[in-house]
Amino acid sequence: MAAHNQEVEIKIPVDKAEFDRLTERLSGSCGASHVSNQLDDYFNAPHRDFLAVAYPFEWLSIRKRGPKVILNYKHFFPENVEVFSHCEEFETDVGNRDGLERLFVSLGFRKIVSIEKKREAFVFQHEFEIALDDVKDLGFFVEIEALKDFGGVDETRLRVHRFAESLGLNVSKADKRGYPYLLLKKKGLMN
Repeated sequence: MAAHNQEVEIKIPVDKAEFDRLTERLSGSCGASHVSNQLDDYFNAPHRDFLAVAYPFEWLSIRKRGPKVILNYKHFFPENVEVFSHCEEFETDVGNRDGLERLFVSLGFRKIVSIEKKREAFVFQHEFEIALDDVKDLGFFVEIEALKDFGGVDETRLRVHRFAESLGLNVSKADKRGYPYLLLKKKGLMN
């Protein structure tokens, strides 16, 4: 949900054939898309280990979006559960990526994983952003995010799920943890 720094989304892994089908369908129904290569470097805090819980609910990252650099923090709710309902998301533009990373390292923050992806994003009727992600080492995903509040977190989640189903996606296959968790798990760094 775009309102009040809250985000409600669903992320579903798909195979290459489904990914291509959705790209074609969305190109026809949503019109223009935005394609970008994205790099997100995730850091762990020295004062509170984000990975110490069974289900991490906080992520701090430096994001590169073309020439733009963004400091991003996400806090998922409910905390430390397998399936979250939404997250608070705070971000701000940063001028110097290398300088910020050096500052983090100097303060004891540790880079834990980097996510590289090619994203093609579409907007449907100013209600949903649909991102088709080709994520290095993880595969293909469809991420659908509500762009507005449909009447609270629960109703917004319901609308996101219904929209995903209208695209032919199986919402029962939705990823519950996000790209950093999936890559850490693949590398054997998470249970």
